Amino acid sequence: MSLTLGAALEAMTTFPEIEPADFVRRGFLVVAPHPDDESLGCGGLIAACRAAGLPVTILIVSDGAGSHPGSTLFSAPILAKLRQQEAIMAAAALGVGPSHVHFAGLPDRHVPMTGREAEQACDRIATLAAAADVVAVTWRHDPHGDHKASFALARAAVRRVPGATLWEYPIWGLTLPPQMPMPGESPRGVRVRIADHLPAKRRAIAAHASQTTALIVDDPKGFRLTPGMLARFDTDWETFIECPL
Repeated sequence: MSLTLGAALEAMTTFPEIEPADFVRRGFLVVAPHPDDESLGCGGLIAACRAAGLPVTILIVSDGAGSHPGSTLFSAPILAKLRQQEAIMAAAALGVGPSHVHFAGLPDRHVPMTGREAEQACDRIATLAAAADVVAVTWRHDPHGDHKASFALARAAVRRVPGATLWEYPIWGLTLPPQMPMPGESPRGVRVRIADHLPAKRRAIAAHASQTTALIVDDPKGFRLTPGMLARFDTDWETFIECPL
């Protein structure tokens, strides 16, 4: 069975709205392909969990060094270090300390689904998921190889963890043409209310200055989140799609 992206997105607007406390009850693990995905897709829920005293762990899968390949001021090692610092600052804005932010360091744009590095990342996700009842990773239909690979790694890991559930949060899937065909059935999930935590989410997103501002001036073709893109995540809820294991 197949449907269009537009139909899938329309289905997401009908997901039941719930409070954070009715979603995460023990602990929350966020698996983010790149530094900033955690803030864009889950920033409000992260802040809500921390406000409620629940433990939150963030795992950044890639090193983030591929966003500005034409920059000489920010070579790949320098950019990777900067983006790691940004992720730590963003997490702090959401109430998560640096000891709970982990970095797998896999190559940006080339996160593997198989092989030794993939197995190591999968093992790490499984270890961190043991303390969580909710694990969130990017939507399997996001049009980015690193997002798809992160989903595959997280699903394989959570299958090993009794009591953990896996949910998907859309990032770039929101920008695809609505007529694009998609495999599978209409998605099921929830929209978690995060209005009270939008200020913290906005601060977290702003901490990723290399991705949201003209901080890197010597790569005009480098990646940058536009105001229109950011507006897609500035809502009173965050969407999570149920992932059967």
